[in-house]
Amino acid sequence: MQNIGYLSLNLSFAIYVIWFLPQLYLNFKRKDTEGLSIYMHGILYLAYLADFLYGFGRDMQWQYRIVTVIGFLSLTVQHYQFFRYGLHTNKEKLTFTFLSIFCLLLSSLVVWILLFGELNQSTADIAGMITNVCWLSYMIPQIIQNHQHQSAKGLSFAFVCLSIFLNVCDSTSAWMLGWDYPSKIGPAIAFLGNLILIVQLRYFHFKHHASNLS
Repeated sequence: MQNIGYLSLNLSFAIYVIWFLPQLYLNFKRKDTEGLSIYMHGILYLAYLADFLYGFGRDMQWQYRIVTVIGFLSLTVQHYQFFRYGLHTNKEKLTFTFLSIFCLLLSSLVVWILLFGELNQSTADIAGMITNVCWLSYMIPQIIQNHQHQSAKGLSFAFVCLSIFLNVCDSTSAWMLGWDYPSKIGPAIAFLGNLILIVQLRYFHFKHHASNLS
């Protein structure tokens, strides 16, 4: 069982390293982040910041901690892309400003706790639950935005496909290696949310293609 768990862990580690690349490339290629939910981006930011406390506080495997660092850095690049390409309206500028201040303050708090604070098991478990809630809900703003605009053009199909694959790998690792329940439950429910995104991506793609033909 542990061999399966470590195999799945190493496989998910390799995928996590490149997980954000399709989305970052799509943003760069389009020179726009229109259609990509900044609220989904913000929830993912919160997930990774909480994961710093959970992963290091619970002394998770080194792959888990490296993935947290890579994910945070990838989201920082995407944050710059929102700033560079996506602030078309005053509402978007205001939302981006508030999110930037929030992330900066929260990042500072996490750094202070890791360097100078007392990171006990209870604090790490609370951070783990926050991470779990984020992983269960981060797709919701994007799903709503896709539905409202009847389009999913801002979301990378490859990014969502990799998300589904990671949900399977993460769930397998959590159960095989005996991780805590936040790590066991989250991927299974997130899998369902990513399936909805896949359906939306294909549906709006074919709908747009059909309207162009007509």
